[in-house]
Amino acid sequence: MYSTGAVQLRADLRGVAEEAYLQSELYIGPKVLPPLPVSAKSGQYPYISVTSGALLRDEVKGRGPGSAYARLNRSFITQNYTAQEWGIEAIVDDSAATDVSRFFSLESTETRRGLGQLQLAHERRVVSKIFDPSVFSLTTSATAYTAANLASFDIGLDVDTAKQQIQSRGESVKDLTLVMSLSMFLRARASTRLQNRIRGTISTDSQLVLNEEAMAQALDVGQVLVGRAAYDTSKTGASSPSMSNIWTDTYCWLGRAVNGGSSEQYFNGSTGFTLYWNEDASLFQMESYREEAIRSTIIRGRQHTAEKIVLAPSAQLLVTQFS
Repeated sequence: MYSTGAVQLRADLRGVAEEAYLQSELYIGPKVLPPLPVSAKSGQYPYISVTSGALLRDEVKGRGPGSAYARLNRSFITQNYTAQEWGIEAIVDDSAATDVSRFFSLESTETRRGLGQLQLAHERRVVSKIFDPSVFSLTTSATAYTAANLASFDIGLDVDTAKQQIQSRGESVKDLTLVMSLSMFLRARASTRLQNRIRGTISTDSQLVLNEEAMAQALDVGQVLVGRAAYDTSKTGASSPSMSNIWTDTYCWLGRAVNGGSSEQYFNGSTGFTLYWNEDASLFQMESYREEAIRSTIIRGRQHTAEKIVLAPSAQLLVTQFS
């Protein structure tokens, strides 16, 4: 652990921050790429592929008396990660804090805001990792997910096709996670064919309003995660915000999003992780220090992370043709 010097790790501020994080309904990044602590800023881990490990080849041979058994030599490669430090600071002037203290705690408010900005930045990094067609294989929807095609596109069939592609690589399709944008979710749940899938178990003539759990059940996946968060793309000093969705409508992602194990099973379970260097900071570290020259408390939010895809074959990108 690095020496923090004059920096004060704020247990009270961190408590506020953690409560905000647990209550967050917008940011799904830590659910898609689950946090996994690492003790070194950078490092290596072994990667055994289907090919190098001869994992799915039938190498078993018949043996006669006095003869040797069939043998093979397995090999592995190494994968690397390097955690990058990210952070932001906010100035809480003593006079400003005193002025608004009869209404709220400016330090606590800036802590919540700083945490939110850390979460937003992490969310965008997660999107760039999982919505990456250069990393994951693609399944293109049989019919474009447009408003005009609400009666004809079939997300259930497309998800089944994507599952089949994952399974063809020797990966499990049990309890997969399906990730999509809010716009994609709203359109998919209104589609006729998905509605009919639900009606197979719920008899009704009315339009069904499906939540994430009902959609997950209809598509036979472990969970559906919906990216609802937006961010301001305008530059500093702009007169008004320019809002954009963090999660794009171009893809849906189908993969594994579960916590890692320990020891030899450390990386098992998930397509990717948010590796965070826990010798330096928690996943979302909030702290403060004083700058007496400007009579201010500086609220700092920081993290040391590597958003890492560790098992790309266990996931598939569904190209939505959304418009």
